[in-house]
Amino acid sequence: MAYLIVIGVSVLVGGAVYLATMRGGDQGPAAVGFSGAPAADGGEPSSLAAEAPGPGYTYLRVATRGPTWRDRLQGFIGVVILVVIGAAVLAFGVYQLGHLVNLTIERFLDS
Repeated sequence: MAYLIVIGVSVLVGGAVYLATMRGGDQGPAAVGFSGAPAADGGEPSSLAAEAPGPGYTYLRVATRGPTWRDRLQGFIGVVILVVIGAAVLAFGVYQLGHLVNLTIERFLDS
């Protein structure tokens, strides 16, 4: 029963963080820069399309939409894999530390 409480609380906290960061954000433009040429009257640019980079230059493509279900699923699987690997590394480290303490105590008692 205790495991279900921990899982339930972690799901609730994860959902709250998702709502606070992804859903509660500003709905304005997500990308700034790479705008078209300024208008003749000094106002807003006539075109918001990104210009092609010159030779030898690259640019970072910025997504202006939210994550798709595929992105969310990949992120979830990545988090699960990282948690499993982290737990295994932590367990192995604790085991090795206990083994080292045990060897130290045995050497002390044998001498």
